[in-house]
Amino acid sequence: MGTPLSCGNCGQPMRVMALAGHYGRTVEIDLCAGCHLVWFDGTESANLSGPALLELIGDMARSQSLPHAVLRPQAACARCRGPLKTGHNQTRWGKSLHLGCVARHGAYQSFAQFLGEKGLLRPMSAIDRADLLKRQGRIDCVNCGADIQAGHDTCAQCASVPSLVDVARLARAFDPEGALAPQAVHRLAARQEALQCAACGAALPPGQDMRCAQCGATLAVSRLAQVHEAVEALAPALRAHAQRPAPAVVKKRLDALDADLPRRRAWVAGMEAETRRNRDPGEDDPIWSSWFSGQTNPLRAVVLALAIWFIWWFWG
Repeated sequence: MGTPLSCGNCGQPMRVMALAGHYGRTVEIDLCAGCHLVWFDGTESANLSGPALLELIGDMARSQSLPHAVLRPQAACARCRGPLKTGHNQTRWGKSLHLGCVARHGAYQSFAQFLGEKGLLRPMSAIDRADLLKRQGRIDCVNCGADIQAGHDTCAQCASVPSLVDVARLARAFDPEGALAPQAVHRLAARQEALQCAACGAALPPGQDMRCAQCGATLAVSRLAQVHEAVEALAPALRAHAQRPAPAVVKKRLDALDADLPRRRAWVAGMEAETRRNRDPGEDDPIWSSWFSGQTNPLRAVVLALAIWFIWWFWG
């Protein structure tokens, strides 16, 4: 695990989180609990696996028990202490923001910005506000956990827009391959245009309700601790799936590779044809001449490795 960075806003050491990424990789991110910020050096957020996303949201929820440190205009890069600028990203869920180093060392995102970039938030309507005030007597900020006053359009502590976490979509984000379909929280149709019940799968018009009209289950909540509690039951199955995917999931992956094979072959054939067109007529074919020369040939290395493995397997 790397050396902890100091937050460029409050100056305190950030927590280094070594999280599970796709294909067995480890992804390191830095979290400042007091500022409710996450620091990404690059595209780590796109490489987080389902169990890692669940763990990160759990840490975000626990961080909301701390007082919020207001973002200062002088906030700096966590690596070089250089200036920051606001970045605008376009994702499949819409526009998102980050606060990035001008020297491209990385970027900060608030908890709400991170969840919004993942498509897990929806703005809080007037109906949502009235329902929250009636049921729990307060409106929680999904970013810092502070109490948002009834007449305020943003959180007085962190300036975040009041939002709700879509529990059903979050469950799908943990398990995009559908390996945990038997789980009640994951029994959902694949319609993005409608908010769906995390328990029974019933589709509802977007932005109209926080509870299922059929079974009364929670659809969306503003407290991250309550969000984490709703999906924490998925953790053991997610870890088991990451270590050993179900046969049906493996078959789905292989089928996807087979379907993409013609495109890959066409791409390789096109590259080879372009190489032959661009080389001199009297020059040896570089693909075969490098087999018997001292220069590096990746294909030769792969073939030799396979031959050694075959000999070891057959005579070992």
